[in-house]
Amino acid sequence: MPTIIERIAAAEADAEALKKNAREAAANAEAAAEDEAAKSLKIAREEAKAGLAFAASMAEKEAASEAERLLAEGREAASALCAEAEKRLPEAAKAIVDKILSDV
Repeated sequence: MPTIIERIAAAEADAEALKKNAREAAANAEAAAEDEAAKSLKIAREEAKAGLAFAASMAEKEAASEAERLLAEGREAASALCAEAEKRLPEAAKAIVDKILSDV
């Protein structure tokens, strides 16, 4: 039968082993958590980049569409001005001829 001192020494040895195992488990858990955090951060960055690229693409398409709309409006306005000018061309030509003839 072990003596009390031997039992205390064995208990102390067991306690040290438990502490060592606990420290190792804590270190492993910390390393795993850091790895998982790094992976999550990498995924979040990739998703953010993809989201920004998508938003930029959508903004570019919207800008191109708006530019096309404005160009079409400009073409219509220019066409209307040309049509109005063409309607008034005979009147303008007559006024020019009358002016020239009146000065002669």
